Amino acid sequence: MKKTMLFGQMVYRFRSARLAWLLFGSAAVVSGIAYSQLSGPTDSKSSTTKSLGSIDLTKEIEDISGRHLRARTVTIEAGGHGAVHSHKGRPTLEYVLQGNVVEIRNGVEIAHGPGDLVVATGGVNHWWENRSNSPVVLMPIDVFKE
Repeated sequence: MKKTMLFGQMVYRFRSARLAWLLFGSAAVVSGIAYSQLSGPTDSKSSTTKSLGSIDLTKEIEDISGRHLRARTVTIEAGGHGAVHSHKGRPTLEYVLQGNVVEIRNGVEIAHGPGDLVVATGGVNHWWENRSNSPVVLMPIDVFKE
């Protein structure tokens, strides 16, 4: 569904269906050539994939144009904390890489440790507190607008 919308926007921007089809066809040919040039195993061995969480962006963001997907690391030193913030229009998946941290979410304290994934969407107001003696490292992956 998103690809159709993006393609529809491309047709609108170029104001020429022929040019849009030409660009679309060229991209398809180039991606087919690039795919055919891949060399390596065609199956997976000794590998597993586990979904940790996802967010339906259509429920979170009205206008997706100008948005970016980013991944960062945030380090909170011992005794430190982050500022309170909202995730309205900026949904995020926050993975705890290292340490034990307390999330204060909408007034409720929730303890998190390494390997935990925290989903924060529009209704979430929260901040993080490191009450331990060692650094905490979070990896937020979010959609934001510049």
